[in-house]
Amino acid sequence: MHAQASSETEYARARSRRGTERGGASAGGAILALQRTAGNVAVTAMVQRSRHEHGDGCGPTGCGGSEVVQRAKGKDWKLGSTSTELASVKANHPGDPLVDTLHHIIPKSLFQPFLALLTPAQVQQITTNLAPLAPDAFASPNTDKALKNVPANFRIGPRPEARSDDPGSGIDVNTTASGNTTPRSAQLENAYNYMAAAITAGAVTQPDFDTQFLAPMIDACTQHGTAINIDPARATWVSDPATGKYHKP
Repeated sequence: MHAQASSETEYARARSRRGTERGGASAGGAILALQRTAGNVAVTAMVQRSRHEHGDGCGPTGCGGSEVVQRAKGKDWKLGSTSTELASVKANHPGDPLVDTLHHIIPKSLFQPFLALLTPAQVQQITTNLAPLAPDAFASPNTDKALKNVPANFRIGPRPEARSDDPGSGIDVNTTASGNTTPRSAQLENAYNYMAAAITAGAVTQPDFDTQFLAPMIDACTQHGTAINIDPARATWVSDPATGKYHKP
């Protein structure tokens, strides 16, 4: 118990440092240092607990209940190009509750702990392969921020608290009207499944990185195209008159 408490304290300090040190390198160093001292299983559990990002449904000191929302309209992760495109789309759909905020298919909270497991060469592979397919995103030299702005990973929709199916820090695939996962989301789900497994295992092998993360990300970006193209028609929502909330088919 004492060792776990000590690890929790050190992890809290690491997160506090990350509040002022936004770069992925400092976060990766903190996580890797903890892995050496506390073990991958304990650190993974702490990372899982840290993924919630306080939103409009949270109190000032914590979050409770099953209705907590994670995907609130934070601005710190967005590039100017992303913000400009989102504002333009919303201006073309004034007052539309289904065209309000961006949701990440692969949750943005997953990228930083995954990047912490990679070698510098693997991080460079991401930029080399994805920058030509998502040039606006990789205008940022910060790979974590670039991945958070990859257009293929966006879906536009209602505010999190207006959804009955907000997934928190889980996968948020786009679906057709019949409830089937769209092809682009299917590739992103493949990448998500590998990232989550790698974080749990605390290790990444080069063959798996190439085939289970990089290849599906390349395919998803290729399907989407190089423009930001936040298109409301890509997302399908169902209204529940009883609650006034929305959900995927």
